[in-house]
Amino acid sequence: MSKRFMFDLYRLNIEDVEDLFIEGEPRRIRFDKDLRSLFQNACEASHDQIQDTKTAKFKWSLRAYADLTDLADGRELIHFILARSLLEKDGVSVTDLGLTSSTSISSPPLASTAVCLIDLSRHLVAIEHTGELAQTAWLDFFHKIISAAARSLNWWSIIALTPIPDQNNIVELLLSFQRVTRMKVTLRIPNPELNRYTKMVYEDLKRSGIREFTQDMKSPEGLARTENSRPLASAVLAEQGYRKGEVTIEGLRNDTFEIARSGEEATRGVVKGLRDFVRGLSATAKTKETKAAIAAIFAEIDRIHPQRNE
Repeated sequence: MSKRFMFDLYRLNIEDVEDLFIEGEPRRIRFDKDLRSLFQNACEASHDQIQDTKTAKFKWSLRAYADLTDLADGRELIHFILARSLLEKDGVSVTDLGLTSSTSISSPPLASTAVCLIDLSRHLVAIEHTGELAQTAWLDFFHKIISAAARSLNWWSIIALTPIPDQNNIVELLLSFQRVTRMKVTLRIPNPELNRYTKMVYEDLKRSGIREFTQDMKSPEGLARTENSRPLASAVLAEQGYRKGEVTIEGLRNDTFEIARSGEEATRGVVKGLRDFVRGLSATAKTKETKAAIAAIFAEIDRIHPQRNE
């Protein structure tokens, strides 16, 4: 039986690097063509990152860049592989005389991998969920590789992946309170998918040249949570992944004062029977099967994180 392709969903946020000593006008990532160049460059070996632990040494890499937009039926799709190679491992070895502590070195090193799919049309990132990498520091090293690539291209911007929570996670949390006396959230304003809740806030911040905005809203009488209110619009933007860190909400819930924080765990998608096929997408011929697999992945992304433009 074919195995399922499981992935965790993240928002692709553009974060500008600050430096008071920048000479001239710094180059910033602003367009999808910039992102394509960045990810393609990040797949070069010169940006690999080394991780040293107490008992092992690993190398993190991005490889197998492929632009699959021609197969995506109107959407833009980029593919590459995140890999963690085991360079050295400390442990116990068996010899003819007994047991001894040693360091094992393999050449070429074995690697654990995860498929990365960038939906540029929506600025969403699907990262394959694997048992081998799920509990590692993969996100930290992903960011380090991308940052190294950005520096090599003289970009004064980096990429930050923010988990997309389960549908309505943050909005439902906000609305679950009888009275909200405080809400704290930091919003990032790159290219959001606007709807009737978020358009006013986004256009206000864009007009003011603001790309990151921390809000600490307080009211002992309770914050408004109507359709046109700032707290609800901020919660929707945060839920779409345009945030930095968690959202904190304080107030009265179940007749008790409570402080609640949004979860930072990404929502998960599952496509049946495609794991091995998806892992070979970059080398697969342009066939109907390939287009069908990509369509199935897009359908699952849209199911777990619908695009609402109303």
